[in-house]
Amino acid sequence: MNQGLLPVDDALARLLAEARPVADLEEVSTLEATSRILARAQRSTMDVPPMDNSAMDGFAVRTADGGRLRVAQKIMAGSVGRPLEPGTAARIFTGAPIPPGADAVVMQEHCSVENDFVLLKKKPKAGDWIRRTGSDVKKGGEILPAGKRLLPQDTGLAASVGIKTLPVFRKIRLGLFFTGDELVMPGEPLAPVLLGHPEEAGRGRRHQIDTR
Repeated sequence: MNQGLLPVDDALARLLAEARPVADLEEVSTLEATSRILARAQRSTMDVPPMDNSAMDGFAVRTADGGRLRVAQKIMAGSVGRPLEPGTAARIFTGAPIPPGADAVVMQEHCSVENDFVLLKKKPKAGDWIRRTGSDVKKGGEILPAGKRLLPQDTGLAASVGIKTLPVFRKIRLGLFFTGDELVMPGEPLAPVLLGHPEEAGRGRRHQIDTR
């Protein structure tokens, strides 16, 4: 063996011994950060949901009231209702804010409507069908840990809480080189041995190293 040559495993070990972790950071658009490595943990800028809201279509009520209530208002998702007066209910839709004074939502399947009144067929308990503020994500809570390879759902989560850009490690740079005395550049004629024996065409070697 030529004493000037190293076995492949020894050469690879030397290369790896000189490798250093990537430390350079980049700020990239949140929506373009999929598959990148997150450099710093990210925390939510808001509560999710941002307010107490209805988890069902139904009627917002006060559990202290009786089972027959006057429907005094209608609250659509994206609108804000008035404080709920005793003896009244609010027609409410999924995602709509819970009006002040209400402490439960009765799903519409458990109600019957008679003109301007609703009859509750099931007695509600406080908190029924209410999604509380921050029950999914708390403001200031960690949503993505440092070092995570970002998946589409991760970047979607970051975008949903108002994070415009994300700090990620820069991509590594790769160097490729090929060895073998039978290799030729594209378009150049093949050596006779390769023309006569196609199986010999695999004798070249392809190597890849991270040049950082």
